[in-house]
Amino acid sequence: MTMNARTQAVAALVLTLSVTGCSGGGRPAPTAPSTTRAASAPNSAGVVAPVPPPSQAGFAYLDPGEVCTRFTAALYSADTRRDGGPDDAYKRAVQFGSGTLAAQSPAARRDGRWATWAEHRAYVDTAVEPFVDALQPADTAISARRTVRVTATPLSEDGWRGWTEYSLLDCTLRRGGPDGSGWRVAGYEIRQAGLR
Repeated sequence: MTMNARTQAVAALVLTLSVTGCSGGGRPAPTAPSTTRAASAPNSAGVVAPVPPPSQAGFAYLDPGEVCTRFTAALYSADTRRDGGPDDAYKRAVQFGSGTLAAQSPAARRDGRWATWAEHRAYVDTAVEPFVDALQPADTAISARRTVRVTATPLSEDGWRGWTEYSLLDCTLRRGGPDGSGWRVAGYEIRQAGLR
């Protein structure tokens, strides 16, 4: 599913407003009473600071290409022998994502292929490699785009083999703000390149 730039901007605004407790009507959305006291600042009543995203210990988050590659490899790392469901791979991937992206995990709980994979005790064998996109915009101090090529095949130890999926995954990366100084995947789009 792809969205044009205007739709993405509206979706990001709605998500930002809902995360910060605001509503589109100009009035703050009702919030549950808090038992903690925030540091005093002008007009800070009811505003909660975003929670930092999870991190992988020992990883520096300095190279946007490496962050995109690790995010993608984790996203395609499903293994029915050790995972409780398809969202476990997403939970591993958000170690390389933004706090906002981490909040979207409920959608990852649904994958129609999971039952078939679990029946075969399958895991996904994945290869991720950089893909040079001639139309990729130049990096700025706070934003970058990277594209990787993904080849993913569900396999089982008993010889079962599912369809191999070929995709391109476009990462939008940001750094700074509540997510810290390193690069984080703020959004992604998967473009199917075929099955075999």
